[in-house]
Order: sequence, then structure tokens, then C-alpha cells
Amino acid sequence: MKNKDAPGQNCQTTIKIDETYHSALKRNLNEVVIAKLEFEAYREIGNKVLLNFPNSFFWLSGTALFNDMMAHMIKVFDRDAQSATFWYIFRCKSKDIKKFIKENNIDFMSIYDFAEKLKQVRDKTHFHIDKKGVKNPAGIWKSADISYNELKANIDAVYKILNYLHVNEFEFDFLIPKIDDLQYIIKAAIDAEYITKK
Repeated sequence: MKNKDAPGQNCQTTIKIDETYHSALKRNLNEVVIAKLEFEAYREIGNKVLLNFPNSFFWLSGTALFNDMMAHMIKVFDRDAQSATFWYIFRCKSKDIKKFIKENNIDFMSIYDFAEKLKQVRDKTHFHIDKKGVKNPAGIWKSADISYNELKANIDAVYKILNYLHVNEFEFDFLIPKIDDLQYIIKAAIDAEYITKK
């Protein structure tokens, strides 16, 4: 893959850059893990609760989870030349990443296309209120056409790549904590007839 397909800051082969690389790897993994946890919580709410009322706490929670999840992934795929994001990590370890994605049948072009869609959302509505886009923000999301399955697949794929690099560097997985109390909160709200079960 040519460098143009991995935009962002170059990774120089110096000891000082090793420290930046390690910090970038941990920070980006943290962003992705939070996105994964928020995705699971968002899915749990969406699968079990009828979200018909915008004054419901669960409706607000679902909206907040989705927006924050997208914000974390937008940060991971930021293309600014000074950003130590996924693209910076790719430049540092392109050989290792290419080998890993080939061995694990990860569709790198899907990741790249997903990043392009996120950039469109970022520039037009999520981090900026575009003068043209403000008239129809829903149209921006529709144009980006980010599907539920695409979102999950790419979050999972990026985690696998970054975690592989983390294991190479530190010899242990960057673990994903399990949040297991949401199902009980939802059940309690249903039993109290505060919300309606799907």
C-alpha cells in the first residue's frame, strides 16, 4: 500500500519516536475500546427498549452513546499531519499491519472507506456545523451511509489490529472491560413500567 493510503504524520525511526508510538498505540486503543463498549450498550438499549419518546432517559442515553462512539472513532481516524492516530501507527508498523491483515482476512479497504465516511460526517455536522449541511444534517448521515454492520465490523477490525501491535510491544492484550449492569438497569426500568420492552 502506498503512503498516500495512510495519511498523517510520518513515523521516524528514532528512540524519541518509539515513545510517541507507544503512547499513540495506547491512546488509540483506549479510544477504540470505549467505542466498542458504547456500541454494545447502544445495541443493548436498541434491542430491548422502545425508544419512542425523546424525553426518555434511555432515548437520551442512546443518542449520547451513539454520538460519543462516533466521536471516538473520528478521533482515531483523524488525518491531520500532526495527529498521532491510526494512520500514524500504520506508518510506523505498516509491514507488520499488512502481514496481520492478510493472515486474518481483514478488509483494509473497508477500514479506509469507513474512515472516509467518518471524515464526511466530521467535517459537515459532527464536529463542525457546516453552512450548507446545517439545513439538512440528516442528509449528511444518509450520504455517508454508515450501516450498523459496517460500524461494528470496522470498530472490531481496528481493535484487532491495534491489539496485535500492543501484544507485540508489551506481550499482553489491551483488555476490554465487561459492562454487565446495563441489562439489570433496563429490566428494572421495564418492571417499573418506566419504559416499554420491545
